[in-house]
Amino acid sequence: MRFVTVRIPTLFSLLLILSFGISLSACDMNPTGLQVEAGWQQHSVAVWRNSNPDMLALSPNGKWLYVSCETKASQNAPSLAAINLENGKQFFLIFGLMRADALKFAPDGSLWIGEEFPEGLIWRVTDIDKLPVEQTVDRLNLNASHAAIVPFRAAGRFTHEGLTFSNDGHFAYLADEDKAGSIYRLNLAKRSLSVLDESLQWREVEDPDEARATARHLHAATFNRLEDMETLPDGRILLAETDAGKVLVLSDHGTKASIETLLHDERIAHPDNLAWDEKRQLLWITDDGKPSGLWAWDGREVRRIALHRKAEITGVLPIGDDIYINLQGMKNGSELTVRLFERSFADTPADQAESASED
Repeated sequence: MRFVTVRIPTLFSLLLILSFGISLSACDMNPTGLQVEAGWQQHSVAVWRNSNPDMLALSPNGKWLYVSCETKASQNAPSLAAINLENGKQFFLIFGLMRADALKFAPDGSLWIGEEFPEGLIWRVTDIDKLPVEQTVDRLNLNASHAAIVPFRAAGRFTHEGLTFSNDGHFAYLADEDKAGSIYRLNLAKRSLSVLDESLQWREVEDPDEARATARHLHAATFNRLEDMETLPDGRILLAETDAGKVLVLSDHGTKASIETLLHDERIAHPDNLAWDEKRQLLWITDDGKPSGLWAWDGREVRRIALHRKAEITGVLPIGDDIYINLQGMKNGSELTVRLFERSFADTPADQAESASED
């Protein structure tokens, strides 16, 4: 990313820091309140206040970690933040979206941001690594201060939370996070939207702005609060059906699809965010219940790796040997982005002391 550095912060930047509590370097001294299982360590990467950090996405070049901020639409409410993983600096990039949630890089390299409310849209950001900081979105008129930020109307109007892409780059899959929400598929080349009906056939949605009404008219299959989606290496699509307590798996067969329950464990009351860990061959699952947990499943055994009794664990993302999460909604305290990593005999005394200070 290209940023202009000044020695004296602008008044606007100072107000942002005071209002939303964005740190300009990693914080290593305050306890997180996060309990981790034996063998794991933690390190706080970013500190936020009133920003509701939610989903995470890693830039294709591995330099930037993007964070969606689930705040209500306002010209001074952050919607997207960026963390430079090389030097730890953080910036707010976009303000003004309504409850920014879903966050994924598309096959063409653009970053997609989904709004989690009934009139929500997907916003597409091109050349995100070149986007100047502190851009704003006019939610009422659906425009932005920079031409790289545009609403992607073809993806439908509904509560966007689940979002993923097919491995071949032909389709986007989207979930409506409603108590009777549906699953949609977007043909990226044709920009044509379909919804999955009760017989598990894909049916065309002629007007994406009326996606929900069309889904009801076509007797779409419904699910109880679909949240995150994740594409497995074999092409199957995972879906968290949060209020049913299930992780589902969808196989797309072209004109039809099949859906099965992959995991239903009573210990995970409300599965929320999902992430496939190719290195460890694990599925990471967050539970947005109280307390909130982070779970790892190897296909046979489910293990809880972390627990927080006050904050919600959100946005799990494996990056190399590390697992990144957010701690959202801590009342009377800071929200955090945290890096988890497994202990090893190679840990230095400094690493061990750092972890001990945060446990």
